[in-house]
Order: sequence, then structure tokens, then C-alpha cells
Amino acid sequence: MNTILYKASPVGELIDADEKDGIIKGYGSYFGNKDSDNDVIMKGAYKKTIAENGERVKYLYQHDMNQPIGKMNELYEDDKGLVFVAEIAKTQLGKDVVELMKSGVITENSVGIMPIQKQDKGDYREINEVKLYEISAVTLAANDQAKILDVKGNVDVEKLSKRYDNLCKLIRKGDISDEMGFAIEAEILKLKSLFVEFTKPIDEITSPDVEIKNNDSDVLNYLLNSLKN
Repeated sequence: MNTILYKASPVGELIDADEKDGIIKGYGSYFGNKDSDNDVIMKGAYKKTIAENGERVKYLYQHDMNQPIGKMNELYEDDKGLVFVAEIAKTQLGKDVVELMKSGVITENSVGIMPIQKQDKGDYREINEVKLYEISAVTLAANDQAKILDVKGNVDVEKLSKRYDNLCKLIRKGDISDEMGFAIEAEILKLKSLFVEFTKPIDEITSPDVEIKNNDSDVLNYLLNSLKN
């Protein structure tokens, strides 16, 4: 199943943050190291997507397509991993993110990718080609699922609904550019991956009995109907 994955580069691998010029240089991901999902991205995995879609890749804040903060001036692989040089827009958010980086609050970058060529190696999965949608400045606690969960861990229907509404507004405008189409595709795949995660079957052996409340059923029906429409 093709869904978007988020792969963070380790803490401290922001190469540079220039507040005056708004230039960020860092690694989006590394080659050859096994991550928490037991995936290993190999050198060359980004080569094709950079050639075909490199100009469309944007620098976002917290993997949120509604919070773009910069464009890519450079995007390439070296022996260590995926290197990017992003020019941050001089918006308040852009300035804030650069300041948070310089002060050490934001110390990670993360890529939004779809694995294209992968091989099961037993205790890990080797990824040899990916489609790169975006690179984001992220905090340690930030992840896409947390954005649509409430404090009790339930799906926040309002936030999820707004994401669908944003997509509908973009599509209704018509005359969609290739860049906008690329962003819309990425957002749809994000929502798909979240839906898959939230609707995974529960292990009957290890899971406790849970009383299904009416509002829980309503949430599930809402998600199913949204994906069908």
C-alpha cells in the first residue's frame, strides 16, 4: 500500500541557519541507517525524484502544507544523505522558525516520502527509490497524527474536516498548476495514511474490551464517507 512516510534526520544535523539571509542548510534524511520503522534508505533513492520533481519540493513547517516556509535553492545527495538548501520567506512564521533553529528549539528535519522500490531484508526493509514530496522543520514531539488527535487520543473531527475542506477549496479553484497538483496529491496521501492507521484492526488477544460509544461510531462513519466522496 502506497502511503506517505515521515523520516526524521537525527538531532543536531541542521548544518546552518542564517537569520539575516534566511538560508537553511541541512540533511533531510540519512543513508544506510535503520530507523524506528526498520527502514534503511539507500544512496541513490532520491536521485530520480530530484530530477523529476525537485523544483516542486517545498520546505514546510511540521509537515503542514498550509504552512510553507521556504523554497529549495539546492537539493542533492552526497555520501551521507539528502542535502537541501532552503530560502526561508521573510514572513513572521519564517523568521520564527529560523530563530527557533538558532536557539536550539528546532533541531530536526524530516522528509515526507513515498517508497517506490523497496526490498524486505528480513529484519529491515531496504528502500532504493522514493518519491519526495516535501522536507519539514520539525520538533521532537511533532508528527502528523498528533495534529488531528484531541487530548484524549480520539480523532479530532474538526481538524480532519478542515483538511478535507482545504483540499476541496483548492480543487474548486480550477486551473491547478503542476506544483499545486503535487501538493494536493501529497495531502491526500497523508490523509490516507492517517485513515489506515486509525482503522487498523484491534488485536483481540491483547487488547482490552472497550465500550463503543455513539460518537466513536460517528467518527468512523464520517471518515469512511469522506473517503468515498
